[in-house]
Amino acid sequence: MSDRLIIVGKALKPVGLKGQLKIYPYTESIDIYRRFPVLFFGNECFEVEKVGDNRKLVTVSLKNINSLEDAKKLTGRLVKAAEEFFPSKEDDEYYWFELIGLSVLDIQGRLLGKVESIIRTPAQDVLQVQQGKKEILIPLVDEIVQEIDLQKAQIVVDCLNGMSPDD
Repeated sequence: MSDRLIIVGKALKPVGLKGQLKIYPYTESIDIYRRFPVLFFGNECFEVEKVGDNRKLVTVSLKNINSLEDAKKLTGRLVKAAEEFFPSKEDDEYYWFELIGLSVLDIQGRLLGKVESIIRTPAQDVLQVQQGKKEILIPLVDEIVQEIDLQKAQIVVDCLNGMSPDD
């Protein structure tokens, strides 16, 4: 198994009395959870027995978590999965975890901030970029995002008027 663990969500409250757990996913698709044979809650590893979805949340049944009390102990923990179980991607595709933390620059080279998170919307995903107390939301679309360079750890954007915090 790969040594690299990727944060894929946060454990919420238990569901029912048999130890099922709700997870808020940090992934674009809930279906990816069906690929993970094990999940890590903090430093503890659990075999996944069953995955379901509950609207925008994931529900999981874990081996050896059989009661409400057992599931409550996992509440609030970050959920991680081994990178090797992620599906392969095309050259122009990125996982959200690869984008979080990257510097965002405008086409003039000015630093706009760092990607704090990605917001899923019906129209398109949106980068939440933070610099100090300033926040800007940048649609993750080809017309605006000019370049994503994982080696340089940066994203270059062509901001529309009013999008940059300096406008």
